[in-house]
Amino acid sequence: MLDGSEFFVVLKLCSGEQVMAVLREEDDDRILLETPMVMRSIPVIETGREHITAHPLCQFSDDKIYVILKKDVMFCKKLHHIFVDHYIRIVKEHEESASFVTREKKRELLEDWEDAEQITVEEAKKRIQMLADLLRNESQEEEERTITIVKGNDTVH
Repeated sequence: MLDGSEFFVVLKLCSGEQVMAVLREEDDDRILLETPMVMRSIPVIETGREHITAHPLCQFSDDKIYVILKKDVMFCKKLHHIFVDHYIRIVKEHEESASFVTREKKRELLEDWEDAEQITVEEAKKRIQMLADLLRNESQEEEERTITIVKGNDTVH
């Protein structure tokens, strides 16, 4: 797990990908990276801004260590300190959101579910009705927010 004392870098690969990672070692020909995350920016036309996404360098492997040839790297720079916490959070979220659940974890989840509070059918219906009332109130508030447009004239001051 990352503790913030590592040497964080951002790389641009010859393939065009921008990668945030921890630089562990390097020699004349290779770079050893830990938990590299590919950063992609997706333009949002409606707002005129960009949305940044992050995912592991190889989504189909659980390896955290990668050796990259320097000839495949356009540049490697120290990651700006503002982005370090963001990078650590991304890595942590990815590690916690494992797609596959081990049998032990599945057993734990089932045990937790069995220990959960048992509610009656009447209580479930009551809770559903409360949620429906909340949604109905929200939709009424949206309907009440009407906009009145007053057409202007051609007067010049």
